[in-house]
Amino acid sequence: MTPAEEKQLAVLNQTLSKQIQITCRLTEHEQSPSIVKFCEDLSRQVPKIRIEKETGDPDEMPAIQIHDGLLYQAVPAGTEIAPFIEALQMAASDTAQIDESISSQLKAIDLPTQLVLYVAPQCSFCPQAVRQLLPLLSANRNIHLTVIDAMAFSELAEKDNLQSVPTLILEDQFRWTGAFQIDEIVEMMVNRDPSALGPLSLEMMLKEGDAGRLAQMMLDGGHIFPAFYELLTHPKWPVRLGAMVVMEELIERNLDLALQTIEPLWQQFHKVDDRVKGDVLYILGQTGQGQMVARLKNILNGEYADEVKEAAREAIEQLS
Repeated sequence: MTPAEEKQLAVLNQTLSKQIQITCRLTEHEQSPSIVKFCEDLSRQVPKIRIEKETGDPDEMPAIQIHDGLLYQAVPAGTEIAPFIEALQMAASDTAQIDESISSQLKAIDLPTQLVLYVAPQCSFCPQAVRQLLPLLSANRNIHLTVIDAMAFSELAEKDNLQSVPTLILEDQFRWTGAFQIDEIVEMMVNRDPSALGPLSLEMMLKEGDAGRLAQMMLDGGHIFPAFYELLTHPKWPVRLGAMVVMEELIERNLDLALQTIEPLWQQFHKVDDRVKGDVLYILGQTGQGQMVARLKNILNGEYADEVKEAAREAIEQLS
């Protein structure tokens, strides 16, 4: 940390209203040591901040979780440090100033909402972008923000085709680059089509026990949400399990709708690992479509792991 940054943290130590706990997520990513060191320095400079370390999955990014709604995939430095400190202050006070008209609109958001903001340490416009978004998190717990350092996590920036900072992305679909109007962001969150929900928002619904609600949303809309396929083939078993619960309800209540998943799932079959293959075959067996038997027999006669062949055998029995 620079002397200027240490001075800002000294002021935070004097003004923080209560003790708070933040989580430092460690992974195998090259930025993980830098994030750990920052968290340790932060706790030393501000004793009211307790650091809990957790080990993430190998494919996850290291991060600093300030609270359920705010994740930093960054080592706050340069222009990033001031809004990071403000986020800590808001976490301690659990309050934020927000325009009454916007606050009223935010109450209408009853679905998980994922925002991603790309910033950079020397970006003069980025701090204001963070400051505009932070109050939204206090106003509605369904809103989640991930702040990403585009320089430190260049692979994420490349995946999202980032051209400049700040860039704000809503649900992997809508984006704003440079200065933006917060009322426009809020209006988009309030009025968006539920089928535009990204995989993280759908995953959040499953984690919160809303599998039935997700199924009902797709039943009401009459089509499978595009991001739902990512949950059915997710590498984490709890996520797949939740998605399979949704599928079972769709099969029971609207088989024609559930059958929309067959071809997309089959296209994904050869791209996923053996554990996921088994679950895909289970789902296909539950659909009751006898025309799948020929494909399943090809798996029995092919070069697949024993566990995959066993899942294919069970699916054939289900369809027979």
